[in-house]
Amino acid sequence: MPNEKLVFAQSVEALFVRSLGPHLTSEARRLLRGVGLDLSEPLRPAYPLEQWRTFLRAVAPDVFPKASPDAAYFGLGERYVQGYRQSAVGRASMALVAHLGPRGTLERVSHGARAGNNFNEARVKELGNREATLWMKDVTADNPFFACGFLAETLRGSGVVDIHVEPVAFDGTAATFRLTWELAPRRPVVAAAVG
Repeated sequence: MPNEKLVFAQSVEALFVRSLGPHLTSEARRLLRGVGLDLSEPLRPAYPLEQWRTFLRAVAPDVFPKASPDAAYFGLGERYVQGYRQSAVGRASMALVAHLGPRGTLERVSHGARAGNNFNEARVKELGNREATLWMKDVTADNPFFACGFLAETLRGSGVVDIHVEPVAFDGTAATFRLTWELAPRRPVVAAAVG
């Protein structure tokens, strides 16, 4: 289908191979195999969005057994960015994020999301010095907290702390998030004594 929503292999690799792979139980691997993701075989170039969502549903309780669904999906979103950071493209992208700061990072979220799929877009509206709202066309999960974790971990790479991301609207596909953060304190530069 020409308009089918697809999640690219690099996203599947980032989360399920690089980040979660070494930590998945044999039961989680069996569940993933049952829904079409056999981690012992090469990845396909892309997976339908609904299948990606099925992968998330299969591993969330295994990876975060004591967490609420919201907390589990938040954790999966964080792990996604952590796995992405382990790839060559992810390292380059996250190095750029470190230089852009929080505002520039949020402006690039749409570009970053589209690197992992063929359908997403985002719009940012700055509300204040350390506050913004972000609308995302598709949160790529059954739960908006996956995107919350993705956004928090991405912002963390821009050098901010005390990050709070919460969904303020969710229609089952698109969501609007409110983000707040504090700038990390800068370490003073101490000149070396010459002499």
